[in-house]
Amino acid sequence: MTDRDDAADASDRGPARDRDDAAPTADDPAFREPPVDDETAADVLEDAFGDESASLGTGAGDSETTAPFDALETGNRGDRHESEPEPEEALSQPLVEERQLGAEEQLALRDVYGPVRAFFKTRPERYRGLQRRLKQARIRDTYDAYLTDSVRLAAIAAIGAGIAALLGLLALALTGTLADALGPAFGVAGASRGPVPTGALLAAALLVPLCCSLVAAGAVWIGRNYYYPRSVVATRRRSIALNLPYAITFMYALTSGGTNVIEVCRRLGDSEAVYGEVANEFDLVVREIDLFGNDLLGALDNARTLTPSDEFRRFLDDLLGVLESGGDLETFLEEESEEALDDALASQSSFIETLGMLSEVFVVAFVAAPLFLIVVLMVVSFLGAETVGTIAVLVYVGFPLAMAGFLLLVDLLSRPLEVPTATLADAADRAIDPETVADDPRFDAYERAKRETGVRAFLSDPFRAIRRRPPLSLAVTVPVGVAVAGLAVWTGLVEPTVAGVLAAPLRTTVGLAVAPLVTATAPLAVLHERERRRTETITERFPDVLGILASANRMGVDVVDAFELVTRWASGTLAVELRRVRNDVAWNHDLTGALLSFADRLNVPQLTRTMTLVAEGSRSSGDLHGLLEIAAKNTRAQAKLARERRREVGSYVAIVVIGFLVYLLVIVMVSASYLTPIAELAAESDATATAAAAESPASLGDIPVETYEVLFLHSALVQGFGSGLIAGKLANNDVVSGLKYGLGLVVLTVVAFYLLV
Repeated sequence: MTDRDDAADASDRGPARDRDDAAPTADDPAFREPPVDDETAADVLEDAFGDESASLGTGAGDSETTAPFDALETGNRGDRHESEPEPEEALSQPLVEERQLGAEEQLALRDVYGPVRAFFKTRPERYRGLQRRLKQARIRDTYDAYLTDSVRLAAIAAIGAGIAALLGLLALALTGTLADALGPAFGVAGASRGPVPTGALLAAALLVPLCCSLVAAGAVWIGRNYYYPRSVVATRRRSIALNLPYAITFMYALTSGGTNVIEVCRRLGDSEAVYGEVANEFDLVVREIDLFGNDLLGALDNARTLTPSDEFRRFLDDLLGVLESGGDLETFLEEESEEALDDALASQSSFIETLGMLSEVFVVAFVAAPLFLIVVLMVVSFLGAETVGTIAVLVYVGFPLAMAGFLLLVDLLSRPLEVPTATLADAADRAIDPETVADDPRFDAYERAKRETGVRAFLSDPFRAIRRRPPLSLAVTVPVGVAVAGLAVWTGLVEPTVAGVLAAPLRTTVGLAVAPLVTATAPLAVLHERERRRTETITERFPDVLGILASANRMGVDVVDAFELVTRWASGTLAVELRRVRNDVAWNHDLTGALLSFADRLNVPQLTRTMTLVAEGSRSSGDLHGLLEIAAKNTRAQAKLARERRREVGSYVAIVVIGFLVYLLVIVMVSASYLTPIAELAAESDATATAAAAESPASLGDIPVETYEVLFLHSALVQGFGSGLIAGKLANNDVVSGLKYGLGLVVLTVVAFYLLV
């Protein structure tokens, strides 16, 4: 990022309120009618809008002036709490007076910015809300530049939609469909009652593209100017709410070690990969201090004014009060950390209630509604209607798309609650003096492990690399699954044709779809479950590791010896990794780098924040045991949140599974108790059966029983696999975790159809 972009971004932070300088009024020189006899366009603009450098927001790489209302007040904070309005109220009121520009000023604006951007620039009050949302979304465009781009995109969409509509009309005209479609509207029926009037064709050629263009342009305009900024702001708000408790704990840990507040903000701002949008908020505070020379209180107040999060605004309110009054910052941050963790638990409880509602929606949308539609369409087809194609579209298109949309909805709701993963360690190797480790037999293995990275590590031990990254197994299992299907066809067990599927639906489906699916995804499900259990075990046991390290350090035990003590207590992967940390600290004398490398190797998102906290705190704090105690407390809180979620969502997984079992039971009963007797009656050739069939509304021989059996089987398989993925997403916020449920339900479906149908 360039300095110019940094300046543009930092300039969007908003006003520090109650400055000593009052806002410009109509009596100020900046708002007088300028003489335009011998002045250039730039002079007219400067007279009309004041100093361009005072504007708050600029476009990316654009140093032009922004709207008059961007010239927000600056200065010291003064008595902020005495008479200032609330942030929303302050920013909803005009900070400068808007007046009608003269002809010369409007001409100067059009010359500099063009007619479209000049139109928006002269109406700042109308777009004040949009400008605020752009600032909160960290979109580096002024409102006028953003709206100008929206006009351009809307025009492109309108032209594209109009051309597409014209081409569609031309295709309909060439096929004769256009006349049939327009005939009833003008009192004719195509060729049977005469040609469609030429005026009707011209009207269609004008109105249809025009309507399509208007709809496309309106969709782009509404989506870009109303939906998109609000969506980004809402996402940032949720991310801030999620990461704020851990960011406050980070601040508390560094402050307790003696780090000053500005340096704490700087380090927090550099940890975007770990603390998300909270880090971005503090990064803007640091930029205001570094680039604009604002004091800490003014920079924090500006961040408070424009943050989209109410929780973060309240925290900054309290922080500013402590800093202004000279209170105990360490005690304040400790109390705020505990309160924020309680808020995080309440937020998670609210989200779990949302998951419960979604599980109930699943039962209605994916169990009751599909069963109702399929049964009704089947009964209607017995009366002579053609509904097989409709059922096929529902099974092969409707159900998969609906489940994919449901998974996307759950993902969008739970994405702000995801714990980010980040690479923390410096890629550069740290030099080690060979003389200090010449007699240590463990050093050769340590160096060999460091060299075995990337492709070399994969080639030296492919199975180990696949265990740590289960999706890599698909590179092997997918070709094997395809080979299984090919083998079934080559040996003649299945016939990959429509006739083969209708003749032996279960055998053909298993050979061509179920067996390859299980072969390709079962290893991934097993490895992913193994890795998930490893992560949960480490997350549960790591707070005790930190507690032991803190106790040992309090008693005066050296860091290296403390890690040696912990490795004797731990077991499994955690013990191996802790031993590597011990060796790393002993040989590199770099605790910070060793801890960051440790976090990267474990690749446990919940521990990324903890290791960042300990590593950053160890750089500036000599009170290591206090820092470790804070980290242990933070890790226990995260583990508690994870346990609460697993316990609460277990019932929702049961709801999804039971809902599918109900669907499977009904489908099997209909297939076995209804379709099978119909097939047997249709096969009888005696006169009684023929007479009965003749008296029915539709002949039994005309009912495609084989097709319905195939559709019922495939619908159950699609529902089973999709329900399993949804269950995994609800339980662990991970689709891959749902593979074990999905594959189990698929196998259960095959067994049920084999035994009962």
